[in-house]
Amino acid sequence: MKKFMMFFVITTILFCWAIYGEKVATLPELMKPSVSFAVDETQMYVPEGATIFIYSKKDYKLVKKFGREGEGPKEFKIIPEVPLSVTPKGDQLIVNSLLKISYFTKNGEFIKEIKALSQGFFFQPFGDKFVGLSTTQENKMLFYTYNFYDAKLNKTKEIYRAKHKFQGPGNGFQAVQKVFTCFAYKDNTIIMPGKDDATLDILNKELKKLFSIQIEQEKLAVDQKFKDKFMAELKSNPATKNILGLLKPIKFPKYFPTIMAFFVEDDIIYIMTFKTVKGNYEFFTYDINGKFKKKITIPIKFQTELTPYPITIYKQKLYQIVENEEEEWELYVTKIF
Repeated sequence: MKKFMMFFVITTILFCWAIYGEKVATLPELMKPSVSFAVDETQMYVPEGATIFIYSKKDYKLVKKFGREGEGPKEFKIIPEVPLSVTPKGDQLIVNSLLKISYFTKNGEFIKEIKALSQGFFFQPFGDKFVGLSTTQENKMLFYTYNFYDAKLNKTKEIYRAKHKFQGPGNGFQAVQKVFTCFAYKDNTIIMPGKDDATLDILNKELKKLFSIQIEQEKLAVDQKFKDKFMAELKSNPATKNILGLLKPIKFPKYFPTIMAFFVEDDIIYIMTFKTVKGNYEFFTYDINGKFKKKITIPIKFQTELTPYPITIYKQKLYQIVENEEEEWELYVTKIF
């Protein structure tokens, strides 16, 4: 009993909860789902190639699949760097593909599409505008940029930029970078990287900074074990193994960034770090006004050293689709709060 009480006191003081995921379904229709998927109150939407699979949340059985590769109204153009992404919004399903955003009912019936005349992808609705991602070159330097786009997907204003991890043959490849995500939330809030790799800035729709969130955590060293695994992945991955000579030298920082990724859902900001506790990844959670909620640990499974299996968060639950040893895709659900 004394040992139990001591454990209870320590974990309470640390304010850190370990949470365990539960396997809820096997999804036999999937072969290689995209890196992101979405969930709403009644359904789950999983992109794979140029197809979207709709599952019922009641029993996780396939309801419908739609989409194919092409440039027509009900078709999607994709490349490895720009896979399909889906966003349930109101009574519609918004599908992002290369240079296009498409609107469907949540049953997969086509409504309309908007084609971008200039470069842009991963568009997020933001009132009557969009926030999207592109690349730009300036002074022989290549950058990723997040931008505002108007209702017709014309680029109107740059929001944030970061150096591209690859600047051309001979200039090397950055193995680990500061998080690069810009999240448009509820048509009135932008969450984006801050001044350093431990900070997020929260802005209003006029891009005025409301406040910042800074994660206080000891830096984790990038060790040789990680470097060896990362190099092994580059040598075996079909997308990189034949061009490894062009990517070299591979550049590793001394320390990992503090923030690995972040998610925003149901007025909660979930900030994932590189730190693990007994194999689970540490998250800091805040409400949308910047008030700290909890520090938690969640089991996250990874495909590679830096790429987790597909993840989404909905109504304080983390959903992850994971491939098992039999090459079947399984759905795990972790209750966060």
